[in-house]
Amino acid sequence: MRSASDPRLAAVVAAGLGLALPGCIDHKDAISGTQSIKVDLVDPTVLGDVDHRLEANQPTVTINLTAYDADSNPDPTFERPVHLYVQFLGTLEPLLDDQRLPLVVSMTAGQALGVRAVFPEVFGPTTLWVDDAADVNPTDALLDKSRPPPAIPPTYATGTSATLWFRVPYIQDIQRPVRETRLDALSASPLELKQIAIESSRHGARGRLVVTSVFSQGYTVSDVACADDAGTPPCTAEAYDHVEVFSFSAPRDQTGRLLRQGQVIDGFSGGISEFNGLTEIGFPSTFATGSDVDPARLPVPVTFAPTWFGPLSDPDGIINFERNEAAPIEIDNAKVCNLDDTFDTFKQWKLDPSGRGGDCSHNDNVLNVITSGVIGDLDPHTLVGKTIPRVVGVLRPVERPGFNVWIIFPRSADDLTLPPP
Repeated sequence: MRSASDPRLAAVVAAGLGLALPGCIDHKDAISGTQSIKVDLVDPTVLGDVDHRLEANQPTVTINLTAYDADSNPDPTFERPVHLYVQFLGTLEPLLDDQRLPLVVSMTAGQALGVRAVFPEVFGPTTLWVDDAADVNPTDALLDKSRPPPAIPPTYATGTSATLWFRVPYIQDIQRPVRETRLDALSASPLELKQIAIESSRHGARGRLVVTSVFSQGYTVSDVACADDAGTPPCTAEAYDHVEVFSFSAPRDQTGRLLRQGQVIDGFSGGISEFNGLTEIGFPSTFATGSDVDPARLPVPVTFAPTWFGPLSDPDGIINFERNEAAPIEIDNAKVCNLDDTFDTFKQWKLDPSGRGGDCSHNDNVLNVITSGVIGDLDPHTLVGKTIPRVVGVLRPVERPGFNVWIIFPRSADDLTLPPP
């Protein structure tokens, strides 16, 4: 039991008796001015929901904006431009530090009515975001032109719309560039920095998400269309239907089971990033409710053509490396170059599709192959100068300004058809 002299007990007793205790009261100014901006969707009128998705496209929306004051009343004194963004897959578009400017909407007498905006292709739950977060310069008519105009600070009022429910993305939506002839077509995903969840195939009931390779720190997966709804092989994939999932260690599903080549998975989620031009899904979760494995479902490798080394303006040119990024491709009858420092440093040996071979250190039109750790008994020194009838491997690029390297990762000895000794 506490003593009656306990100061904490005395404070409680004093409070109970309504006795005044010494203290300080700090009076703040009342909140005033514009506090929020209401965003009303005029069109579309059908918003969808989690079970009824809208088809993803470049949505055109019509909205009304209304400013509200501290008492939740319309604020006709608000006369400012505001910025309009679209928010989906975890980030704003454009990003706040993006060089692209957001759409600017001028509000007059606290309103902007019938504002029409066109946004980039969006996926998943999507909202419109508006804010007043930038300084505004007053008009010249109100200025003493002998002095620079004082900036009017922002109110930081914000508002968001109701949610529009678009479909979730497919693998192709991650990989296909905005335009194949753009300079960044080989090195930028249209959904870079977004948080995505791939939940199904774009091919409907015949579609399957098939693991096409498994390595020590990740796996690749292709969105394939099989012969029927039961997933009967053969299964085919098209351009941009492939992606790499970087798991940092041996890839596993949500229950801890190791993934296997030829396995059908239900989907995966994670963050999209570009690693030297390779689109990766990082910090992933992979979902597989079954253990259905059938190597016959693996898509047939796309055969490499020497035209792939052509310019970006040529549809038969370098864009084909991007179209088949993270996909198995096949190289036929290429000659093994002399081993150089890239082999000493990175264990990469080179194939020259032109058949010349020799010293390829200054030849940009070669393909690099890495078999170390996968085909342990293969010594590339024994292949120098020989023509390899067939090499299959998963394609990964290294893309930097003015510097392109194409690396092929065979998955097993079955991916190589070697010449006789």
